[in-house]
Amino acid sequence: MTCEALGFIAREMETLNLKYEFMQFTGVVAHPYFVGEYTEVEPMNEDGYEETNFILTGTTKGTYFELERCKQKIKENFNPISGKTFVADSGATAVVFYCNSFPIPTGNAELKRLQINLKIKEWKVKE
Repeated sequence: MTCEALGFIAREMETLNLKYEFMQFTGVVAHPYFVGEYTEVEPMNEDGYEETNFILTGTTKGTYFELERCKQKIKENFNPISGKTFVADSGATAVVFYCNSFPIPTGNAELKRLQINLKIKEWKVKE
């Protein structure tokens, strides 16, 4: 996963008016907020293609429906079929797709959590 792709996700979440940080939310907590993390898929070829599973975890003290509305914005932005494409300054290209989501039990009646899974497909150019 490239830093350009991480930056793209952060900019898109800001465009959607969703509070977001990578790996840990360190700002003033205002609900709902999202934290992102990723798992890279082992490359099968040497053609510059990389695939990453990106996890957005939304948390709120509101309702699950509030998180579902946020999910809908994310799903529309990162269309499951066409995705959302960006080209980095390095010339690398990436497409981000919405995959699926599911609620996560917190064990705390005040907190609701929803995991949203995205797929990132990146093509790097020769350095």
